[in-house]
Amino acid sequence: MATGGLFPNLASWDPRSLRARLHEAGFQREALETLGLPDVRLRSDIRGAALLGHVPEASPLHSLIRLFTLGEPIEGELAMRALSDAARGLFEIGFLEADGVRVRSRYQILPTAEGWVACDFPARLEGDFPDFVMGIGASSILLASLAPPSTGRTLELACGVGWLAGTLAAKGRPVVATDLNPRALELGRFSALLNGVGGVDYRHGDGFAPVAGETFDLIVSNPPYVQSPGGNMIFKEATADDSICARLLRHLPAHLAPGGIAVMLINWTHATDDDWSEPPLSWVAPEGMRRWLFQTECSSPADYAWKWISRDVRFRHEQAAAAEMRRWLAHYHDKGIKRISGGFLILQKCPPGGEWTRAESRALDTIGRTAGLDVLRVLRNETWLATHPPLLDSPYTVPEGVRAEARMSLDGNGWTRETIRLTSPERLSYDGQIDENLLRLLALVREGKTPSGMVAEIRSRPEFATLPDLPERVAALVRELVSHGVLVPACGQTE
Repeated sequence: MATGGLFPNLASWDPRSLRARLHEAGFQREALETLGLPDVRLRSDIRGAALLGHVPEASPLHSLIRLFTLGEPIEGELAMRALSDAARGLFEIGFLEADGVRVRSRYQILPTAEGWVACDFPARLEGDFPDFVMGIGASSILLASLAPPSTGRTLELACGVGWLAGTLAAKGRPVVATDLNPRALELGRFSALLNGVGGVDYRHGDGFAPVAGETFDLIVSNPPYVQSPGGNMIFKEATADDSICARLLRHLPAHLAPGGIAVMLINWTHATDDDWSEPPLSWVAPEGMRRWLFQTECSSPADYAWKWISRDVRFRHEQAAAAEMRRWLAHYHDKGIKRISGGFLILQKCPPGGEWTRAESRALDTIGRTAGLDVLRVLRNETWLATHPPLLDSPYTVPEGVRAEARMSLDGNGWTRETIRLTSPERLSYDGQIDENLLRLLALVREGKTPSGMVAEIRSRPEFATLPDLPERVAALVRELVSHGVLVPACGQTE
């Protein structure tokens, strides 16, 4: 889609002066954190006093926070002092506008670890604008953490403001970013220019329509997944009975290259606590696919509805919130919906015979910031296992970050170990109880031995010397550890 909507002169805008002024004033993540202002506070709808109390009054940083974080109009003199020659360019593209003798920004700028992201001010939601553009939320950060390292062609589907697309492109990946909201794509282009990031191909359209006939090595998506009775906010929900997650996942496999990986955040409805995995798995045919589903939360209809309604500034008043709550609950009742889950689905296109399906539960606060490493490790290990390798005689490594925690109890005889909990480096691919045999196997591998050494070690004990199926038992332990990424075949080591 050609530019010309929000920023008609964006192609001729030089972002270098603004970038320099933001750095010099300290309107960037590291400097703000030093002042006690982590980026999560600047992303929130927070009162100005909570932010400006950290900053010298009338300083350039004070003015930039008022202008770009709080959305306040400020005196023209203060704006010029803070922005200097960058102000002219922002006026020319329509990012800034005059409000009498004052200057105001039409868009918010959020400092991030990578630079900055432009989006709408939260107050714009109160105007009920369907094309509201959200900045970076917890779901954005989760998706970024789950994205596995890749050098192949990448698609961010439903990219919103395009923060993740820009982050991936900055690492040298060719990225296509698509969204139904042209306003979001325009702000994404602005952010990419401000950060000096190229290589993102922004395309406007619904679902996979903008990439018809194309395939990708990596697809990531944080689509409008909220399970509402229908609403007009493009960034979070469908307008009517359109299961966006289901629709996208049904078409996704056709856009994965052989071996390609997809990660999509999803919400879904179901009838009981026991059938939670059935709906999302039904959206992706198992043939030629590895399907790995994670449930991170499960709510009652009332709790789920209130979570979203309470965050929406359009329903701050009690009467409006109560009416909206009744609308959501009536919808759930009519549809027979008893539970609503959230989580994510990881997919990989594989050759026939390499398919598998897993469904696991994880708490969001336990998943590491580089969980994509766990994802890639498991999928590569599964490819290796599909070759039917000699499990006992193959060499392995143990990834850095594997942890074991023991729970102890104290009784009259002293301390007794009750359980041992093993976690993968990012606590995604494995988080569960094990026994001492698995611990010993990991220790032997770390010493440079193969699992056959464990067979020999156990055989040396008289009580196990004649155990007929010992090799098979140890091989089963090896397979389990490899399939969860806790052991890595040395021949496939990439970290």
